[in-house]
Amino acid sequence: MWALDTDTLTLWLRGQRAVVERVEEHDPDELAITIITVEEVLNGWYRILRQARDDSEIVRAYGSLQQTVEFMKEVRILPFNQEALDRFHDLRARHRLVGTNDLRIAAIVLESGASLASRNLRDFRPITGLEVRDWSA
Repeated sequence: MWALDTDTLTLWLRGQRAVVERVEEHDPDELAITIITVEEVLNGWYRILRQARDDSEIVRAYGSLQQTVEFMKEVRILPFNQEALDRFHDLRARHRLVGTNDLRIAAIVLESGASLASRNLRDFRPITGLEVRDWSA
C-alpha cells in the first residue's frame, strides 16, 4: 500500500502528469492518505475561506471544500491510533528537527506497513524502515 503525503495528494488533485501516472499504476485499494493529510488539507481550505474577500471567492472556496470532503469519503484514511502515537513518540526522540506532522505521518505509515509517496525526501528518508519515493519526478 502507498500513502500519499499532502504534497503528493495536492499534485494528484491538480493533475500533475507524473503523479497522475503513478497513481494510475495502482489499484485504488493500494492507495491511502493519513488522517494528518486530511487535517492539513482541510486547514488549507479553512484558511482560504477566512481570507476570501468577496462573495465569488467565498462561493468558490466552499465549492472546493465540498469537493474535497466528497473526495475524502472515497479514499482510505489511515488512522492516528495508539500504536501510531507510540511510534510518533519514538520518532520524535530520534528526529528532533523533523516537523510534528511529518513525524505523525511517518508513524502512521510505518504502523500501517505502507510506503510513502512524498516530495519531502529530506525529512522522511532518514527515518529507519520508512520507504519513501517522490512520485512527482
